[in-house]
Amino acid sequence: MSFSRWLCSLLLVFIASFSVQAKIYTTPILAEANDLLLTSPEQSLKITQRYLSQRHLSTPKEVSRVHINEEADHTIRTPLSTVNALQINARAYSLLNQPDNALKSIKEAEKLALENELTFTHLESRLIHANIYWNNLKNSARALAMLNQIDKEIEGSEALNLTNQVKRLQYQSLMQRARVESSLNNESEAEKLFSKAKRYLMSLEDKGELINFQLAIGQHYLAHDHFDLALDSLLSGYWLSVEQDDQAKTAIANYQLAALFEERKVFDKALEHATQAGEFFEHYNRAKPLAKTLELIASIYEQQGRFNLALVHYFNALDQENQLHRNIRSARLRLNIARVYLQLYNYPKTEQYLNHTRMLATQTGDDEIQTEAQILQGQLERLEGKTEQAISTLQAGLIAASRTNNLSLQLQGEMELSKAFEQQTDYYNALLSQRRYEQLFNTQQQAQVKSNVEVFKQQQRMLERSLHLEEMERQQFESEKALYKQKNITIFLICFLLVTLIVLLRRHRVASQLQGRLLRLRSEFYTHPRSGLRNLRMLTVKLPNSLQQSSAHFEQWHLGEIINEPLSDRLRFALFEVPFLKHIYLKHGYQQGLDIERQFGEYLKKQVCGPARLYHFSDAMFLYIEPNSRLDTAPEQLANSLQQLIDSFVEHKYIDNRIRIGMAEYPFLPRAYTAINDHELLDILLMATNAAREVSKKESGSQWVHLSAIEAAPAASFASDNIRLACIQGINNGLVKVQSSTITEIAWNNDHDSDKNIS
Repeated sequence: MSFSRWLCSLLLVFIASFSVQAKIYTTPILAEANDLLLTSPEQSLKITQRYLSQRHLSTPKEVSRVHINEEADHTIRTPLSTVNALQINARAYSLLNQPDNALKSIKEAEKLALENELTFTHLESRLIHANIYWNNLKNSARALAMLNQIDKEIEGSEALNLTNQVKRLQYQSLMQRARVESSLNNESEAEKLFSKAKRYLMSLEDKGELINFQLAIGQHYLAHDHFDLALDSLLSGYWLSVEQDDQAKTAIANYQLAALFEERKVFDKALEHATQAGEFFEHYNRAKPLAKTLELIASIYEQQGRFNLALVHYFNALDQENQLHRNIRSARLRLNIARVYLQLYNYPKTEQYLNHTRMLATQTGDDEIQTEAQILQGQLERLEGKTEQAISTLQAGLIAASRTNNLSLQLQGEMELSKAFEQQTDYYNALLSQRRYEQLFNTQQQAQVKSNVEVFKQQQRMLERSLHLEEMERQQFESEKALYKQKNITIFLICFLLVTLIVLLRRHRVASQLQGRLLRLRSEFYTHPRSGLRNLRMLTVKLPNSLQQSSAHFEQWHLGEIINEPLSDRLRFALFEVPFLKHIYLKHGYQQGLDIERQFGEYLKKQVCGPARLYHFSDAMFLYIEPNSRLDTAPEQLANSLQQLIDSFVEHKYIDNRIRIGMAEYPFLPRAYTAINDHELLDILLMATNAAREVSKKESGSQWVHLSAIEAAPAASFASDNIRLACIQGINNGLVKVQSSTITEIAWNNDHDSDKNIS
């Protein structure tokens, strides 16, 4: 058997342990032990042994505990969990290459499962039992016989009602059988079994088992020199394990890829993967796989001609094998070291390690290593000039290689023998050896061609399927392209609608915010700070024309246009002064004065109902406007109404209830509606209120003065820049009628002459 085939068989054995991760344990301790199997079987063994020793098995009377796996009581263990612990023990012993202990544990598990009628677990244990015979004892015939019996039991078992459990058992049985057939070089049978197992795997939907399958079939292809197929499967397993963050399987995939690349002479990639695998095995102190990885790295360095690095790694691998006490592996490593020393022309060291190799090979009975050592010994003797001895040794080695049908050793032996005869100047025998070498080489090439033909046929089938898939993919691409366009259009329309909706919502929100701000501004601008009544602010004469125009428009819109009502409406205005508001702060203090003035404002709001309006004109003066309902009544009636308002408020408050009222109508001139504007009307009201105030100083009680132009009063009489002067002149000329609460004559103040001087 060649080095590559031996390496592949070891990897197949290691992969067989992957199935331990497919099972789910509800007992946390056993789940932890199961997870540690691939990284630290020694620690896994300690956990299960402690579990079995610290807990006692539940008695048969505890019927409820027989078939459950959850254990609330930490002092007992159910039969199911006990069987699971024994299974983990057997797997750990198998990984540690202790077959006797492994068989003892698994037989105990089988017996306990059978006693408690745990059919599924019993068949699982039987599968582990068969794996130990193949993996550790190398008894393939016994393993296959056990698998046949297990398959019969699976088919005839009525206790397995869960379809998924049956499929898992059948899958595990097929995978074990496929690995055994592959190791026996039954390539076609192994591939059929792998193909059948894959159908079961699809229904299991287990990503961990999918990784195991890809690595197992990839290793099968590698063992039988189907490198392209092996690369595809191993890369799939590698990336799946990376995706699942399964470091143990990633390390095995790295190791297998390194072996594949080493076979294909892609040494840089082989070294990269082997180094990553070695780091994992060294970190978890896995001596057995670490030794194999170090040997693979050394082989790569040797083929690269980096002999010093090769020796270092061979010696490190030899240290690991010596700790494991595996003489066969130690003999192989010593043979490799002897070959490297031979290439370094260190013949004494070569002879030393060849002697050790032959001694260990004889003890273990390994004919293949003895044959390789004999041919290497003949090559050493030829290089040392011992031609006769070299020819004798090489001929003996060739006879041994032909018995084992090892083609690579026969090729190496015939080449060295030809060189030895040539060195002895026996050219005839040298030519015969060369021809035998060529015949063997042709046989090897024919086998390689046959293998290449099979690979080519497989590639042809794959290419045909690929072309068919490409056509289907093209059609799918066209459909997806059309769908993509429709989707883009739909997405664009949806986005456009969303953007439009967002813009509209944004505009609505901004408009609402601005409306709220506008309402607050109106409230602050048109509300008197103390009384809370609307505050008349229409006298904006000193503003610039543009600001005055916009301010007037805004204020008139808000106030309903105090004067510029429709011409069909006639309004009565009353400007009244409330003296107690001037003295309330002095008498009662600032805080109480504020409270009384606020109460007075709230009171007036409630009492004055539409369409009448009331404005806080100045500190103690209020402007009252009402429609034409009272224009036919005497002014005294409006004055009495206002007096009643004040009396009702000051009742029980011991506050002065006097008021001074100035009244007028709009239009002030009946024959000329637009002759007097709002500013001029307010001036007339102020003049009348001032007259009432002067009368109040002379007479007690509230006083009122009403001014109105006669029907025949011409508008030209009031066409003056000073409405107060024009009004007094109208009174003197009889054009303005004066009504008052007093019978005494009113003295009108001639203060209008100085109005223009007031800044």
